[in-house]
Amino acid sequence: MDFTLTEEQTAVRDLAAQILSERSTPERVREVEADPSGEWFDRALWSELAKADLLGLCLPEAQGGGGYGLFELALILEQVGRNVAPVPLYATIALGALPLANFGTDEQKSAWLPGVAAGDVVLTAALSEGGDGLPQPSRPRKPPPLGRLAITGTKMLVPAAHLAQRVLVSARTGDGTSTVFLVDPGAAGVSAERNTSSNLEPLTTLTFDGVAVGADDVVGEVDGGAAVTEWITDRAIAALCATQAGVCEAALRITATYTSERRQFGSPIATFQAVAHRAADAYIDTEAVRLTAHQAAWRLDAGMPASEELAIAKFWASDAAHRVTHAAQHLHGGIGVDVDYPVHRTFRWARHIDLSLGGPTAHLRRLGRLLATA
Repeated sequence: MDFTLTEEQTAVRDLAAQILSERSTPERVREVEADPSGEWFDRALWSELAKADLLGLCLPEAQGGGGYGLFELALILEQVGRNVAPVPLYATIALGALPLANFGTDEQKSAWLPGVAAGDVVLTAALSEGGDGLPQPSRPRKPPPLGRLAITGTKMLVPAAHLAQRVLVSARTGDGTSTVFLVDPGAAGVSAERNTSSNLEPLTTLTFDGVAVGADDVVGEVDGGAAVTEWITDRAIAALCATQAGVCEAALRITATYTSERRQFGSPIATFQAVAHRAADAYIDTEAVRLTAHQAAWRLDAGMPASEELAIAKFWASDAAHRVTHAAQHLHGGIGVDVDYPVHRTFRWARHIDLSLGGPTAHLRRLGRLLATA
């Protein structure tokens, strides 16, 4: 692949970088994190992203979008990570809007996608049932009177569920088959338990107790949920890896600035060999996270097989990001563990992404299985 961005992709990246760096300052992020509502949602920034057409950029033109793809979304998410911006872009676009655009009915697309592009609708998907964080379908039961399905079960670690108007939920609908449904998180039978991730983002445990769903709630084909869930998971992993590339770059840039200004024995500590080597290793790791994330997103966008590339990208986004953010904190000395100092926020974001949809061990095992069966 050619990693050179086109003029349009460069413009998308630069526009996202400008808006997010100007709006998502450390002071603003701290203000949103301290919001007593606990929303963890910079609504003003979300509105600015919508005004710039960045929320609808990757949605179909028929629903008011720009018609771009996952790779362009990855460029925007990289800037979200670079500015550790508390906005539900990953959940709304990668988990909700792109699957609806690809598998939804015309009615579902018309009902929800224009609102996403305008910044009025937040979507998400409930994929995990615990374990290593990767999706397992839940089990439904069928109440005979109406002939409708009713979802029963629990989904964990759902991002932006407290903000979402609709959640994509996979559920078993037969012997070894599943279906994905579009569920109202405020519907009767849905209960939510709030949890908080290491980056302070709310992650909700959703419990479904006989939640009625019908034919108009099906996303994709009945009993075709496995393919939809795999499609969502692949793009979600690529989106997380792109976000992590931005987080690593932020940690490295903050550290480069600090070590260039902090002086010991009359010289900036960045000139000390041990510091320079550690920073150089962090730079190599950061570029590897970015390279593997771009490769995975590009292959998915091109309709090419990407299972191995996704496992490799998520391994780097977990393992290498751990090294980068650890190095950033160590090179800061004591101030690196100050929770009010910006570099600490990158460490917490890196841990959050590291463990979302499987950590490094889970993806090394996936890669091993793929290589063994190749």
